[in-house]
Amino acid sequence: MGSEAPNTTVALPCPDDVPFSETYFAEMSTGEVAALAVGAVVTVANVILFLESTWFIVQHFFEKKTKVLSIWMICLPTVFAVTALIAVCIPRSALLSDLVAAIYLSRCIQMFLFLLIHYHGGEQALIDHMSGETINLRSPPVACCCVCCPKIAVNEKNLFRIKMSVLQFAIARPILVFLAAVLWTDGKYVKGKMRPNQASLYISVLTGVSTLVAMYGLILVFRASRKHLKVFNIVPKFICMQLVLVVSGLQGVVFNTLANNNLPPCTQVLSSAARGNVWNHLIIIVEMFLLALLARRFYRRIDGSLIIADVDVMCPEDKDKAQKNENSSLNNETNISKYTSSGKELEESIHYM
Repeated sequence: MGSEAPNTTVALPCPDDVPFSETYFAEMSTGEVAALAVGAVVTVANVILFLESTWFIVQHFFEKKTKVLSIWMICLPTVFAVTALIAVCIPRSALLSDLVAAIYLSRCIQMFLFLLIHYHGGEQALIDHMSGETINLRSPPVACCCVCCPKIAVNEKNLFRIKMSVLQFAIARPILVFLAAVLWTDGKYVKGKMRPNQASLYISVLTGVSTLVAMYGLILVFRASRKHLKVFNIVPKFICMQLVLVVSGLQGVVFNTLANNNLPPCTQVLSSAARGNVWNHLIIIVEMFLLALLARRFYRRIDGSLIIADVDVMCPEDKDKAQKNENSSLNNETNISKYTSSGKELEESIHYM
């Protein structure tokens, strides 16, 4: 009597390479097709929101610079949603899609700094408006625990230094992205593999340092001017950009960590890392739609076309100080600068004899 072979199941090995789109679509399950369809619909809705908000801004904002800067910012969730959808439909393009979105994010960090300055009426207007105030260098994400950090005055020299800390990211990020793409074509760059012999480790470290420095400079200006720009809803606008940065960075790290533990499990055509990338980008599509709604709420406003001289943004304490300074100026026979109600700075010297 022959012995029967034991009933064992052999686990299929996980694929090493990401498949082409034809193979990927041929092996998709019904649930995956439904998830992809939902992601496509949500992305189209995101694009429609962006186009509608852009049309509103073009029609109602009279300052050209305000139009350009506002459109750059409201397009941020849309760019991430579109690139995420491309990465879901073509898994092999995930790295390039993420790199494009990262470059756009670096530009938006720079644009938000320009928006802060523009709301004040320009660099010189910002310095004049915040004359006598200080910026606390003890700020996140770099120096939040450094109690020895001093406070610096708001002047042209310090503002230039802060601007350079932000602008370096707009220069360094595209260079690092280009380097990563070149190394990826030669098989030297694998996203998520943080090993000493992998270029992704060093590029990720440099990117992280550059990002922290840029956000530190941006937060310094934001924290110093948020009380003056409260009427422009600058806090929720800043939060919108911060959430995009957190979602795009932290969420990817989480999925890379899960992939190292074979979560989600690999299939016949997708490895754990590739499946994690797909689900990560599907979640990003939904998150970016919610952030697009939030951005639309705070950028699609008539008062968004104004600058700080157009509205009364002074708190009672500042008004008292301004009144005292005005009285003192009159007594000492000095000049007074006034602004017209239209929002255009009109510096006319009125001499009192």
